[in-house]
Amino acid sequence: MRGQQSGGQEPPPRAGGGGGGPGSDLISLLPDEVLGDIISLLPNKDGARTQALSARWRPLWRSAPLNLATRGGGADADEAAVSRILAAHRRPARRFAVSNLALADLDAWLRSPALDRLQELDVSYSPAASPRPAMPRSALRFSSTLRVAHLGCCQFPDAAAGQAHFPSLRHLTLRWVTVSEHSLHAMLAGCPALNSLVLRYSYGFRRLRINSRSLSCFSVHYIDLPGTEIKLQELIL
Repeated sequence: MRGQQSGGQEPPPRAGGGGGGPGSDLISLLPDEVLGDIISLLPNKDGARTQALSARWRPLWRSAPLNLATRGGGADADEAAVSRILAAHRRPARRFAVSNLALADLDAWLRSPALDRLQELDVSYSPAASPRPAMPRSALRFSSTLRVAHLGCCQFPDAAAGQAHFPSLRHLTLRWVTVSEHSLHAMLAGCPALNSLVLRYSYGFRRLRINSRSLSCFSVHYIDLPGTEIKLQELIL
């Protein structure tokens, strides 16, 4: 590259720092915004490890869109780690996925400023929880930005049905969710851009009516679960 520069001068530094001299790499010469997008696509552990690459990379993970995903076993350490990450991060999250944790702090997590512009939400309580916990109403606050939602092993409260309006939501999965017929229909009516709907072993409704111009993929996984009084009996598309 030096040989192609007029007068034998070295190329000027690129945006984002790192001056392009001996020992620097081309990726580190990219602007902070591009590097932040790259980091946000990595699993959270790998994203955090980029801080060890060099002084150039050290501040990037905290300022990149957050991709926080953990599937723990209910350990207090896992819960504390989620709280620390949300408190330390300076940029809005792109994806928040937690499951198989006690989720005692879920409502506080969902209210965190780090999740203000969340695009993907994947929350599942422990399958062993009985009765199934109610999904916090704070999960509905991402109405303007949420594009993907996966909810599992919980109850969807009837009181929140009228607030379930997600104009940008394209993919919705309910897995082992108890939801009334009224709430389910209200939820679907509030998702005008929905492209994919998956119902996995969800109960509480006898009749399901879907009338959508945007839906192109619909999947129902259903078993005759003993002890379940309200089961799907009628499906209208």
